[in-house]
Order: sequence, then structure tokens, then C-alpha cells
Amino acid sequence: MKKILLFTFSFVVLLVTSCTNDDIAIEVNDSVNEVNVSVSLSNFFSSYNYNDTQHGVSVTDDYRTFNSEFKRYIQTRTLIYDSNGFLVDSLLDYSTNTNTVTKIIKLSSGKYTAVSTLTFAMRSDKDNSFSSWWNLVDKDRLSTANLYINSNYSKWSIMSYDSKEFTVTSGSTTTLSMNPSPIGALAYLFFQNFWCDSESNYPNIVDNGIRSLCVYTQNKANSYKLDPNAAERYIYYDDQGKDWWYYLSDKLVPTDFDSSWTFFETNLYDYFYVLSPKSRITFGYVLDGSDSFTSYGESTQNVTSGQTYLAYWDYFKVGNPYFGIADNNHWNTYKSNARANARQILK
Repeated sequence: MKKILLFTFSFVVLLVTSCTNDDIAIEVNDSVNEVNVSVSLSNFFSSYNYNDTQHGVSVTDDYRTFNSEFKRYIQTRTLIYDSNGFLVDSLLDYSTNTNTVTKIIKLSSGKYTAVSTLTFAMRSDKDNSFSSWWNLVDKDRLSTANLYINSNYSKWSIMSYDSKEFTVTSGSTTTLSMNPSPIGALAYLFFQNFWCDSESNYPNIVDNGIRSLCVYTQNKANSYKLDPNAAERYIYYDDQGKDWWYYLSDKLVPTDFDSSWTFFETNLYDYFYVLSPKSRITFGYVLDGSDSFTSYGESTQNVTSGQTYLAYWDYFKVGNPYFGIADNNHWNTYKSNARANARQILK
């Protein structure tokens, strides 16, 4: 049994960032020169292409139709820093497709570092402002600038990054081409048979006493440093000690789905984003009346950016959950009890 650190973020708590707030006035000390900036969006979610063929859930299709659902956009941000690491220009665009974003800016001659990030954002019906899944923090210096994730518990939380050093020469036009690639990984979660009490009673709906399900982690990263020369790129939540665990996935409880439920009644699927390059994880459930979780399948995972992972847990095999590269080789099937009269619903 391990203590739970009650530390989670709501999907709806997003920082509203206005495009106009990111405009930086450039002080011109000598002749300014054109810089043609292009940022490719092609790699943003192209690698997250897993399809759950057993249950008819397609990660790929969700991303292809992102604009038609809830007014989601791709936020493209490019920050330009001078040779001393001070911010001199900030470019912000919102796109409804994966075409390359281009812009012409003017810079004094000299050496610069550019960083580009791609994240998802939502547009408000009320005032047309944008809310991103990531906050830009301490942007004025390259050494301090980082992106802070607002919510890990969504397939919209992915982020891509690129950086380049470039030189602007007086009297010439400079071309700056950025191609951000994914940082962190997407995980697809599927919980099976947690509405049963035993395989022999499958698929009858029975209260087995489980009140929440989750994937937990230690040393959870919450921010990514934008400085390409930083010794450590990841910023972690404060470590409360070896017995403290954070929610890696969202904590699933029956009342999340229907206020009349007191126990699970369906198979469940969800998504979560893994920023840490190495995660110590465990699957766990909390029983009725308990304030701590029972841990199963604890392991340390090396996480490859841009990959889609599968977190699969079958109640009938509760001691052996799976976390690894997503494929369709792990599903368990069972013969129904002929007397059972239960509904199986895929959320």
C-alpha cells in the first residue's frame, strides 16, 4: 500500500494566452534585415497512429478531425533570442491544419537562437481568445524559459519542439526553417472487467468494492526547458519521498461517468501524456473505504518521444498489467456465462 499525493490538474484549468500579449517590440541598433521564418507542422501528431482494432478506437482518426471538434487549433510559437540569451521577438500563430506556418520578421545583424513549439489550443466562443494545454513560463531569458503542462490527462496535451542557431548578416535575407518533433509520449489506457467480481461470473455486473482506478508514477515531469544547451531539460514535481506517487493517468471513479453509479459497470478507456523520459510506474486501485491504493505491476519505463504506448489492465489478470509500445496483441477474451444478463458498454 502506498500513499497517494493528492495532486492533479483539471482539464478545464487552462491559461488563456492572447496573441497580442506575445508581441515584442524590437529595438533597432543598426540596419535591420529580413528573416524568412517557416515552421513545419507535419510531425506534430503524425507518429501517434495507433488503432485499437479490438474495441474500435482510433487515435489517428481523433487527430485528423481535431478542428471539427470543440474548436481546437495548433498553436505555433517561435521565440528568437540574441547571443546573450535575451528574447528579441516572439511569433504566435493558430492553425486549423498541418500546413507550414510562415512569417517575415526583421532582425539586426548578429547571432541568434530560435526555438519553436507546437501545442494544441482551444478557441473561446466568448471572446475568441485561445487557451493552450501548455503555459510559457519565464520566456524573457533562454536560460529560464520553459513550457509548463496544464493537463497530462488528455490526448490533446502533446507537444513538439525544435531549436536552431542562426546568423543574420547585414544587407542579406536569412531563411530560418524549423521542424518541431514530438517531446514525450502518448499513452492509450484500457481497463477491462472491473465491473466483475470473478471470471466465473463473467459478464454479470457486480460491485467488487473498487472505487477508483489509476496509473501512478514517481518523479513526474511537469515542465520542459526550451534552452537546447540546458544540462537537464525536464523539471519535475517536488519529490515527497520514495513512498509518494503522482497520478500519471486521470483517476477514474464511477461518478466520473454517471452520478447514479456507485461502482464500475463498463470497460473504460482514456488517454494520458508522459513527459518524463524515464518513469517509474504502477497500476493501482482503491477499495471502498480506503485512502490508499493497492499497487500492481510496478516497473521503470524508458519512454521514447513520439511513440504511442498502451496501458492495459484486465481485472481477471490484475497482478499482470501491461505498459509498453501500443499494439493489439494483449487483449483477453472470455466466454460469457449463459445465465448472465448484463450490458457491456465501451465508454
